[in-house]
Amino acid sequence: MVTKTDFFARYLIAFLVVLMFFSCNNSEEPSNNEKIYIVASKKTDCVGVGPQKCFLIKESKEENWQYFYSSFDGFNYEEDFEYKILVSETEIENPPQDTSSIEYKLIKVISKTKKTSENLPK
Repeated sequence: MVTKTDFFARYLIAFLVVLMFFSCNNSEEPSNNEKIYIVASKKTDCVGVGPQKCFLIKESKEENWQYFYSSFDGFNYEEDFEYKILVSETEIENPPQDTSSIEYKLIKVISKTKKTSENLPK
């Protein structure tokens, strides 16, 4: 015979299992307006509107580094660390002249590894 306590315990366990299943989404797959970038351990000299220091970024390990002339809002960069970050990208209507038409905001740091990034442009 099943007691009320056994019945309640079974449903509680089933509820917790379902809750864990739906809350354990550790996917690194970005949504439509999100991207994952790898950020190099060093910034480099570049020229946008004027001379500046640019991030070097890429979307996969296999790609070559690209100059990134903008910034990531909320990103606290430390040199000598290579980052993998999840960023939201929002198009800006009527951006000021000589600025990006996309706003980049950090959602989260996926990884931060102390290292010297390889194959940086010279």
